[in-house]
Amino acid sequence: MRKSLVNYQYKQELSPERFAHMTDWMLLWQHRNPSASFSLVLIDFQNPTALGNALGAAYAMDLIRRVEREISSVLRATDQFCRFRVSSFLVLLPQGAPEMVLNKLEPIIQAARLDGLDASQLHLAKLVLPEELKGEKSAAELFDRLALRRDR
Repeated sequence: MRKSLVNYQYKQELSPERFAHMTDWMLLWQHRNPSASFSLVLIDFQNPTALGNALGAAYAMDLIRRVEREISSVLRATDQFCRFRVSSFLVLLPQGAPEMVLNKLEPIIQAARLDGLDASQLHLAKLVLPEELKGEKSAAELFDRLALRRDR
């Protein structure tokens, strides 16, 4: 066995580049197998500085860490996620419903809203493919569409 694989440990969190590659692969796979489906979820605290100013820096960072832990705890072994900025996450769910992630985050988001989180500071969006596919051929196109969409 290769030495690099001896202490291999599976990790769901991917680099943004690897996440985009996996999403592109899923698009290709779905094109070959039309019955296949997958979902993408975006959780984006859009302006970490404004979030820190509104909630306090320590509380804001704790909120972001709690969201990251909750994402990790709800994902299955086949699901993937990436953190692409200090306060932004993407989740890829093969054959999975995005509500699984969004519902798990709801209590955390509600508590933060009670503490002063403005709805404009948080962007939540989801896509279920192929049902919501509109001709996108790349991960970049899907991510752009997610950035423009607001679901909660």
